[in-house]
Amino acid sequence: MLHTGLRELKSALAESALGKARIVVIEGPAGFGKSELLEAIAAHAADEAAVVLRAAALRSEDSLPLAVLRQLVNCPTLPAPAAERLRTLVDDAQAAATPGSGDPETPARTARMQKLGTAFHDLMRDRLVVIAVDDLQFVDAPSLQYLLYLAGRSRGARLLMVLTEALYHHQRDPAYRTEFLRQPHFRRLRLHSLGRRDVAALLTRDGCPPPDERTVQECWQVTGGNPLLVRALREEHATAPAGPPAQPDPLRPVTSEAFVLAVLTCVDRSGPTAAKVAEALAILGGLSGLDRLGKLCGLTGTATAQGLRALQAAAVIDGHRFRHPATRVGVLEGMDAARRRELNGRAAVLLRADGACAADIAHHVRRAEGIDEPWCVSVLQDAAEEALAEDDDRLAADYLDLAHGMSTEPRRRVEIRVRTAMVLRRSNPSASERVAEELLDLMRAGRVPEDQLFMLADLFVRHRRLTEVNEILAALRDKTPPQTPMAFAWSDSGLTAAVDPYSPAPTAPEGEGRRPPLTEARNRESLKPWSTLVAGDHDKISVAAEELLRRSVLTDATIEPILSAAKCLHFAGKVDKARHWTETLLKECLRRNAGGWHAMVSILGADIAFQQGDLAEVLVIVDSGLAGLQDRQGSVLASGLQAMKALAQTAMGDFEAVAKELNRTAPRALFGSINGVVHLRARGHYNLATNRPHAALDDFLAVGRLVESWGIDRPWWAAWRSDAAEAWLQLGHSEEAHRMAREELALTDLSHARARGICLRLLGVSTDPGTRLTLLTRAVRQLQLAGDRLELAKALFELSETQRRLGHVAEAAVGSRRAWQLAKDCRAEPLCARMRLSQEEPAWEAVPQVPVKEGNEALLSESEKKVAVLAACGYTNRDISSRLYITVSTVEQHLTRVYRKLNIDGRQQLPVDLQFEVSEIS
Repeated sequence: MLHTGLRELKSALAESALGKARIVVIEGPAGFGKSELLEAIAAHAADEAAVVLRAAALRSEDSLPLAVLRQLVNCPTLPAPAAERLRTLVDDAQAAATPGSGDPETPARTARMQKLGTAFHDLMRDRLVVIAVDDLQFVDAPSLQYLLYLAGRSRGARLLMVLTEALYHHQRDPAYRTEFLRQPHFRRLRLHSLGRRDVAALLTRDGCPPPDERTVQECWQVTGGNPLLVRALREEHATAPAGPPAQPDPLRPVTSEAFVLAVLTCVDRSGPTAAKVAEALAILGGLSGLDRLGKLCGLTGTATAQGLRALQAAAVIDGHRFRHPATRVGVLEGMDAARRRELNGRAAVLLRADGACAADIAHHVRRAEGIDEPWCVSVLQDAAEEALAEDDDRLAADYLDLAHGMSTEPRRRVEIRVRTAMVLRRSNPSASERVAEELLDLMRAGRVPEDQLFMLADLFVRHRRLTEVNEILAALRDKTPPQTPMAFAWSDSGLTAAVDPYSPAPTAPEGEGRRPPLTEARNRESLKPWSTLVAGDHDKISVAAEELLRRSVLTDATIEPILSAAKCLHFAGKVDKARHWTETLLKECLRRNAGGWHAMVSILGADIAFQQGDLAEVLVIVDSGLAGLQDRQGSVLASGLQAMKALAQTAMGDFEAVAKELNRTAPRALFGSINGVVHLRARGHYNLATNRPHAALDDFLAVGRLVESWGIDRPWWAAWRSDAAEAWLQLGHSEEAHRMAREELALTDLSHARARGICLRLLGVSTDPGTRLTLLTRAVRQLQLAGDRLELAKALFELSETQRRLGHVAEAAVGSRRAWQLAKDCRAEPLCARMRLSQEEPAWEAVPQVPVKEGNEALLSESEKKVAVLAACGYTNRDISSRLYITVSTVEQHLTRVYRKLNIDGRQQLPVDLQFEVSEIS
């Protein structure tokens, strides 16, 4: 395009040399090469021995009289006699035009123009004169009048006047364009955007390698063919570090500072109107209609349309959008901060008046750092909910923080902070806890309304911080008559709901003291469908829980009932289903980048894995949960996860790691929370494993005091009595151990096989040898049903030891071998070490483990499989006979066939991992 324009200018120059004056105005958007073309023809004219007079108009000098004319006559290319004459005339004209020297009359000004014109004509008799003026739109009015006079009276002179002008630039006095157009020797040269071929050619200049077709297309789309922007991309590409030979660096306008600066230059050079429109476009983004843009800019519709045309012509925008996101960011960052806030505030008001959605309005309220409008707080709250629906909890928290700062109503401020704490639980539970503590301080200062104490109590229940819940409930009871249903509901079920999934969620009554609708609706959603079922009907409860898990979407309102549903399956013995749903929830939390939720589910997942004896899986789950937390410092939730890890590491014998973890300073609020119970149990088991039974007993009894003070003494989640029984046994107090185990067994119903199995084992080892065998056998059966391999290994070991003392050598060998294999599978090294010490020559260490192959197991009949499973579990032939109602001879025949089919030598090599449910054996 520049070559074509230069040819036309050279033609005009040749005509001017023949005494045919020419006036050429080069028009084009910013960045299209007008100045470059002007310099090119000026250089060519100088080579042709023409007198070239150059001037560049500046926006800052457009009110300085004759500033451009002064530049022309001061050019060093002007011959000395003519230069002195012209400068004198300009001095006189400038003195007359300077404010304060009087108002010159028109005849006098005309006379001065005539003298200046005569001086130029005298110069043109001998030489070709080229007047080159850049940026005509900025030329001061007096200079423009002189240029028009000279152009109109030089038709037969050797003069070429070349002027450049930005397209669609606002002009204070557009009449001069008409004057130029009236001249018969006037020409307009308009520059257009580059096509794809021209872009490719420009990219290959200065030795750059030729780009591929895709690069050319992307460059053309980003730049719109604006030569200045194409050069910026080329320079960025040329200075970028070289990539691998097979993968050369592409053009990267996103990261190119040169590109953004070039765009800003185009915006600035397009004029003040275009600059205002560009700012408005950057503020409004995709919500920028012509009318809305004009209102935001404070411009008329015509001026706004002109600014848009200037930006579109310069290829800065396409339609009403910037061609590249980096451009919009550059325009925003180039604005003055106060101006940016002002425009965002005005944009919010405009969008509100136009009925835009809350998210669009709140975006600008946030950018404006708040505006003084009565609807702002409501809009920000609504926008926070919309952000949550898109899983943008950080943005939601920002909106709520801003709404809290803008609100002046105490009740609403409390409601907003409670909601903020709920939102922060998604990804930053530690920050959520800090907000909750802030609200607790307000309550202590008497600044939380009575009916909002429910919301506050519910918040601390969700954080499992029950000491604070008790404090809030105490404050509530002080303000509420005891007969009020509101107080009764929370007293009975508020705390229990934190750990017992079978309990109904606490709710407030209708009528007086009713909570705000937002919180009330959330509590209605969190009601558990199984809470209306008959207690103890675990099958129906499990069905209801699984139905909720299938149909529920993970949200702030559903996270608690979803966790309770998974706990229902876990406590009801549906371990496989509980594990499946926990794994599903963990994946969903990761997909949605909800690190706080992921940590909450991780505690449950780690507990399930621990109660299955899968110690290595506990470490994996805990590490994953901790990795998703933004801030672990002072977090009660993080402490709970670390305590679960310490429990597993203690069972694995990694005492150094546990000591390091437990020696860290615990958060102040930890020991008033359910996670503090986990921490105390972990510390107690560590003390027990490292031969400090007194310290362990103190920890376990502390757990008992906590859960009893909260009124939630549930053996299936806080088995502090059986823990204490272990400590009493190590201290040599069998009677105390027996008493504690018996108390716990009495509190545990038949559905909790694991808790019952542990109690039965402890009862067995703390009683006389005569009844020990029966109790330990019952413990083994319960733990087989529960599926806890670690506790089963402990029970089998104690059973085999008892059998050995009673002279049942064969049964003892089978039981000890199975206990050893289970302990090894669990990686429970301390238990393995104890087993080694119990026998002088542990033959089962040398027995090769023969994992069952799926094909070999399929060869066994159902009857053979039942016999093999029971034999592998340590049952004698007579026990198997009694359990399956078959003769001892039949048992022996089945075992013989099993040995042959599995290619093993005898009972001691029966595989431990037979895929058969012991609970299904009648």
